[in-house]
Amino acid sequence: MIPLSILIAEDEVLTRVDIKAMLEKAGYVVCGECSDGRDAVNTAKRTSPDLAILDIMMPKLDGLEVAKIFQNMNIPVIMLTAYSQPSFISRAECVHACGYLIKPTSENGLLAMVRIAYARWKDTQNIKQELAETKNQLANQQTIAHARVILKDKLGVSEQEAHRQLLRQAMQKRVTLVEVAKQIISSHKAAKVLNNSDRNN
Repeated sequence: MIPLSILIAEDEVLTRVDIKAMLEKAGYVVCGECSDGRDAVNTAKRTSPDLAILDIMMPKLDGLEVAKIFQNMNIPVIMLTAYSQPSFISRAECVHACGYLIKPTSENGLLAMVRIAYARWKDTQNIKQELAETKNQLANQQTIAHARVILKDKLGVSEQEAHRQLLRQAMQKRVTLVEVAKQIISSHKAAKVLNNSDRNN
C-alpha cells in the first residue's frame, strides 16, 4: 500500500518536528513542513498532499483560512490547536475539517486521527462520485427518452419500436445509445431551426 503524503503547517518548531517524527515512524511521507499559512498553500500546490495537518493559529494565513483553500483543492485537513473551546471546534466544522487534535498530541492520538480523517474523507469522495454517476445516468436516460419521442413522432411508430430503432443505430454506428440519442436530438433541433427560417422567409 502506498503511504499517504502529509503536509504539516505549524508555526511552533518543536511541535512540528515531533509530529513529523511520529508520522515518519509510522511510515507516512511528510511532503512539506510550513511555519505559516501562505507557505502551506504554496507548498500544497507544489506537492499535492493526500492530507494536511494545520495549526489554527498561524501567521499570514490562519489554519481555518488555509482549510477553506484546501477544500477547493480537494485536500482533507486535520485541525491542530492548543485551544479546546467549542467556538474553535465549531469554526473548524464550518470549513469541513476531517479531524481535530488538541496540542500536545500523543503518538497514538495523532496516528488514529490520521487514519480516521482520511477514511472519513474517502467515504465522502465515494458518496460524491456515486451521486455524480447517478445524476449522469438520469441525464442519459432523459436524453434517450427524448430521442425516442422524436423518432416515435417522426416515424409514426410505438415507443418500443422507436427504442429498437435507437438500438439498431447504436449497433450499426458502434457507439453508445446515448450518443445516438444526442445525434438525433441535435438533428431534430437543426431541422426545426431550418423550418422556422424558411417560414420567416
